[in-house]
Amino acid sequence: MLRNCIRFLLLSLGLFYKIKSCNGQFSFKNIYEPTPTPLPFPPCRADDVPCLRRGLRTFFFLMDTGHMGMQPIDPAQINSVVVSRPEVTVLLRKINVTGARWTKLGQRRLQLTSGKSGVIFLSDLHVTGELTMSMAESSDPLVAYLTMDMQNVESNITYTWMGQRSYTNDDYIIIGPERVAVRNTRLPTFFLQPGNEDARKIEQVLQAKQSILDHMSNEVVVALMHAVVDNFRLFASRVPVKNYYII
Repeated sequence: MLRNCIRFLLLSLGLFYKIKSCNGQFSFKNIYEPTPTPLPFPPCRADDVPCLRRGLRTFFFLMDTGHMGMQPIDPAQINSVVVSRPEVTVLLRKINVTGARWTKLGQRRLQLTSGKSGVIFLSDLHVTGELTMSMAESSDPLVAYLTMDMQNVESNITYTWMGQRSYTNDDYIIIGPERVAVRNTRLPTFFLQPGNEDARKIEQVLQAKQSILDHMSNEVVVALMHAVVDNFRLFASRVPVKNYYII
């Protein structure tokens, strides 16, 4: 009986040594290792604007990598925007916007009316798209390819929010509907292609009625910022507040 016990012990030790010596065949992991933070930057106080500015730059790059399921926004594709006047209607479609990832935080606004919060973003954007202009005096629309640059465009975003605690006692921010107001600090610059009669007529109208160009550029920025807020909303619903705000 003792001999069998000794034999069993020796076999067990030999088997253990063989398993330990097989590199790459078995992987052991400490299940108590702490979960790494889902953000590559430290959390900020809600009123620490310099810290928030650094974090925002990283956050825009995270959007473009699809982090946490967010949608890339640079370049951003927008289906169309329309500007209508009694005498003219302008449709810009197949819009491509670049430069959003370099958006800067201008202001952080807390404790606004009705419990809202807000931010002011400053962006330099490059926009391209197919422009169609319909005028009351002509039955045939004018078509050209538009390239437009906007510098230091200001997006004032206000939104409602509420806190929510999960069953794991983690706190999350639920972002409600947002309102986006855009102000161009300077009129956008543009040029049209190809250099044909349609492009010449469109340019004449846009130069004579610069409010159309201003309105059209604002609509593009509004659509872009709604996409940005959608990413913030998704992110805030999935990442606990402790990972990006110091409470």
